[in-house]
Amino acid sequence: SLRGYHIPELPDSIGDLRYLRYLNLSGTQIRALPESVNKLYNLHTLLLEDCRKLKKLCADMGNLLKLHHLKNSNTDSLQKMPVGIGRLTCLQTLCNFVVGKGSGSGLRELKLLTHLHGTLNISKLENVKCVGDAKEAQLDGKKNLRELLLRWALNTDGSSSREAKTENDVLDMLKPHEILEQFCISGYGGTKFPAWLGDSSLPNLVTLKFENCDMCTALPSVGQLPSLKHLSVCGMSRVKRLGSEFYGNDPPIPFPCLETLIFENMQEWEDWIPHGSSQGVVEGFPKLRELHILRCSKLKGTFPEHLPALEMLVIEGCEELSVSVSSLPALCKLQIGGCKKVVWESATGHLGSQNSVVCRDASNQSHNGLLQDICSLKRLTIGSCPKLQSLVAEEEKDQQQQLCELSCRLEYLGLSGCQGLVKLPQSSLSLSSLREIYICYCSSLVSFPEVALPSKLKKIRISSCDALKSLPEAWMCDTNSSLEILSILYCHSLTYIAEVQLPPSLKRLDIKDCDNIRTLTVEEGIQSSSSRRYTSSLLKQLRINRCPSLTCIFSKNELPATLDSLEVGNLPPSLKSLEVLNCSKLESIAERLDNNTSLETITVSFCKNLKNLPSGLHNLHQLQEISIGRCGNLESFPEGGLPCAKLSKLRIYGCERLEALPKGLHNLTSLQQLTIGIGGALPSLEEDGLPTNLHSLWIEGNMEIWKSMIERRRGFHRFSSLRKLTIEGCDDGMVSFPLEDKRLGTALPLPASLTSLAIYNFPNLERLSSSFVDLQNLTDLGLYNCPKLKYFPEKGLPSSLLRLQIEGCPLIAEKCRKDGGQYWDLLTHIPRVQIASKSVFFDLSTEDG
Repeated sequence: SLRGYHIPELPDSIGDLRYLRYLNLSGTQIRALPESVNKLYNLHTLLLEDCRKLKKLCADMGNLLKLHHLKNSNTDSLQKMPVGIGRLTCLQTLCNFVVGKGSGSGLRELKLLTHLHGTLNISKLENVKCVGDAKEAQLDGKKNLRELLLRWALNTDGSSSREAKTENDVLDMLKPHEILEQFCISGYGGTKFPAWLGDSSLPNLVTLKFENCDMCTALPSVGQLPSLKHLSVCGMSRVKRLGSEFYGNDPPIPFPCLETLIFENMQEWEDWIPHGSSQGVVEGFPKLRELHILRCSKLKGTFPEHLPALEMLVIEGCEELSVSVSSLPALCKLQIGGCKKVVWESATGHLGSQNSVVCRDASNQSHNGLLQDICSLKRLTIGSCPKLQSLVAEEEKDQQQQLCELSCRLEYLGLSGCQGLVKLPQSSLSLSSLREIYICYCSSLVSFPEVALPSKLKKIRISSCDALKSLPEAWMCDTNSSLEILSILYCHSLTYIAEVQLPPSLKRLDIKDCDNIRTLTVEEGIQSSSSRRYTSSLLKQLRINRCPSLTCIFSKNELPATLDSLEVGNLPPSLKSLEVLNCSKLESIAERLDNNTSLETITVSFCKNLKNLPSGLHNLHQLQEISIGRCGNLESFPEGGLPCAKLSKLRIYGCERLEALPKGLHNLTSLQQLTIGIGGALPSLEEDGLPTNLHSLWIEGNMEIWKSMIERRRGFHRFSSLRKLTIEGCDDGMVSFPLEDKRLGTALPLPASLTSLAIYNFPNLERLSSSFVDLQNLTDLGLYNCPKLKYFPEKGLPSSLLRLQIEGCPLIAEKCRKDGGQYWDLLTHIPRVQIASKSVFFDLSTEDG
């Protein structure tokens, strides 16, 4: 299997693998199969799925008589099928049959492929010029096919070379076997559909799709298909009317089993005449559960109203359509968008007990009074309704009357893009079943009513409400509240979250991208006896990100002891993960961390004013990972160093003012991954250097560490467990790699255990030294942005290499050219070679047959 390999071609030597039975080239970049593939006489399975650049197969595949499976789905560039494919009579799977132009392989090649089963896609049918070819294909004899797709290319340029009559006749000859279950006709250029589509010749058909059949002015009479459950009609731009011809020749009940009906992009469709409407009886679609009418801008009047089983109705972009759901007793989901003439408020009262209403893009409707009639509604989403000012017609004085009227089942309330909404009514927060509120892009919303939250409400998310200045204190002090998650994003007028305390039931608080928020609680003028009440909170996750005005978390108090995930704050002893991100004004995280016995990970990044880390890091015996990055004012690590018991990952990068690395690095016996990318004038390593048990080491831009490795003769060979080494821009003067010990005149050896080596950004590097050949475990080598590199080792690269990548090294890349490059022969044993983002070679002999 070569699946997913970035190879543009196969060598002709593939044909030498005479006993090969299985070949998987799916997801590769190949453009053509070599002719030698026709010599694989024993090939049983050939997989070419998702080969987007594949243009042609072998010119002749007639020798592959044992081929059972040719899977070539998603090969849109394929131009035609090879000559002789009709001789492959054992073929059971053929996903895509491409009709070629002119003398290319035609439909008649399908005649003898009687064992095809599953799915068959026949594409580029516009190339069929002889109706006899279509007849010779004998699709009606292929009794094992379950799904058939007939595709013509879209006639986007209005070309006159396609003849509607020919396409009429071709489709007429492509009648499938009666066992077919799924059928799709796409891009058809004929003016009418064959009669067999509307009779009983397809009794088992379950799914039927018509896509972009632009020349047809009417749909076939498919209302009589007894097993049809799913019908989709898309892009038939000349259909203006659906009437009796759609339902069939007076069937007693048209579409008896249909469950899903979709009409989409019917640009000229104007009228939908229900079955039997002339007699005053509207019947049909007895089992229809979903109806979607999308972007049918001229459709007017109404759609069939007597749909007793309809559960979901979606109408989008139908500006002239009137909707009434009074006779839809089973309806539980209603989604309406961009329908200027739809009166949907009165419809909600007729919805079932488990229902959802979505209204979007209703720019010309105010929809005031939505909450008056939602006694059974469970989900209400309103989007892009800029004129919406209120959810009730007016604020009643009698609050008890409101509670009675709004004693409803509403569980979810979502408001988005309602720029005219200034406030929510008190009654909106008296919905006893409400569990979730989502409000975004309501730019005029200033405040919420000062009332307690519904007792079942668990989640509130507020985003991009720029005018919002405060949250109600009634939310924060309600001991009966069930609120667990509160998220505030892009609310730039907020300066704090609560005056005294957070909601006592709150488990997660996210504050992101609030430019002016300074603290979570103000607590000004609050007596100390009441200011610690929230320490009994259930808060477990606190995340504050990209809040540039933040100066402190809480003005006086400690965080709750239940917290186990934190991005900023004074740290409780049970904390397991500490993340401090993008807090540019934060100067200190905590004074000490001695008592944080549960802490496992510390991440601090983009905190440019942070000057020091908490002391006591060496006492954190459960600590496993530390990452400190982009903290430009950080000067030092704590005196005691780092814990040595379980620390396995350490990253320090982008801290230009750091005066020294943590003390005692060599004692970190559990450390496996180390990244040092500091730059600047960092002093050299301690006498004992780095721990030798590392598995992965990345050193970036620090010449002093590099020199220490040489001067103390501590070359990398001591790191007997090192698997991955990345060196980036450490020494502008380095000409040869590995480094040379000038006293001995030899290169410092690299550890024999290395499997991956990457070299970045050495402007003067010219050569790789001869010691490279000793790296017999090296499988991955990357060379990046070394513009003067021009020499490989004289003895070549390690024979163990499986992957070589070269980027930004023009001199050495020129020598690796396939057509005459000096080093080309040194690369032929490497399975994957990528130069300047292009795969240039693949040696098939490294793969199992």
